[in-house]
Amino acid sequence: MRSKYYWICLFSLPLFTALLTTCGNRDTARINLTVKGAPDSTEVVVSRLAMNEIQVLDTLYTCQEKVSCKVTVYPDSPEFVYLTYSNGGSISLLLQSRDRVNVTVDRDKSAEVVVDGSDESLLMQKVDSVINAFNSAYESLASELLAAQERNDREEVSRLQRELGTLYVKCKQNAIKYIFSHDKSMSVIPVLYMKTPDGLPVFSQATDAILMERVYDSLKTVYPASPYLVSLADEVSLRFTAMELQNRMASADEVDFPEIILNDVNGRQQSLTALKGKVIILMFWDASNMEQRVYNTDLKILYDRYHDRGLEIYQVGLNSNKTAWALQVKEQQLPWISVCDPAAGASVGAMLYNITRVPAMFVISRDGSIQSRDVFDMRMLENEIRRLL
Repeated sequence: MRSKYYWICLFSLPLFTALLTTCGNRDTARINLTVKGAPDSTEVVVSRLAMNEIQVLDTLYTCQEKVSCKVTVYPDSPEFVYLTYSNGGSISLLLQSRDRVNVTVDRDKSAEVVVDGSDESLLMQKVDSVINAFNSAYESLASELLAAQERNDREEVSRLQRELGTLYVKCKQNAIKYIFSHDKSMSVIPVLYMKTPDGLPVFSQATDAILMERVYDSLKTVYPASPYLVSLADEVSLRFTAMELQNRMASADEVDFPEIILNDVNGRQQSLTALKGKVIILMFWDASNMEQRVYNTDLKILYDRYHDRGLEIYQVGLNSNKTAWALQVKEQQLPWISVCDPAAGASVGAMLYNITRVPAMFVISRDGSIQSRDVFDMRMLENEIRRLL
């Protein structure tokens, strides 16, 4: 049976141990476990996630199918606790201080777990169920693919590869939905570190740092002292560094400014770096802000005056309501490239350009170098554009 704990390797045990020492008093949670069909003296191992290792807390033995124990937990942060018994069955719990949890499982049907007394542990059962279903489907398709490859059945290989890809994409989409709808629950942590049975992380891209940062920020408001968030913050930092490096490497031979590719009001992708050779005004704005909408009126005069001479404007709306943004673009009849990033505060473009507030503006020369920032005085902006043209 494949371990459920494959995602723990990103944590640091020495750091966790230090936090155990310094984070203050710990409280207890009580677990009452019933393993239906288990003979007396069936072994039950109680363990805790200690960052990068499973730390065994106790070994118990059933009596009349039951066993009980107390587990020390932080008073201000849930902890991942696991019950492993007899035939490899395992139950994941997410326990908080003073939880009183009743768990029932059938020894021969270990996937059917009933949990009462811990809302977080109920969510962990849902997460485990989804992960197990994904692993089962993935392993089945992978086995079929291997057999097709051995038969040299190219058509079947192609079909199964597509199915595996579709399964992977749907898994990530569903994982993101779960994270967004449970952003205050620690149960999103194992979702972030999901892997395929052959070891490929579901969230493998550097740009997934944006999602991870959102998770960190949300959980930090609820569990500021949680040691699990320390390593998540490190992972976020590493991902952002990798993302920035990838972007710089990809555009280093062509431009000195980071790429942005977003859809316009007609659903067409618009690339910022494709405009190299023109003088570019890159602007981030909020279409719901009246003052910023008024500023577009003056910007249209400048655009009409210098567009034929090589001026282009690439305007990014940082609006979660994409429909409202599109209505403003059409109502104002904006003639330049208008795109929207509904991720708003988590926008990749905003991250790359270090945007902390809007409006924000960059003037980029024909050779692709950023010349100035936030020149909102129209006379000064026009002088800058004339200089570069």
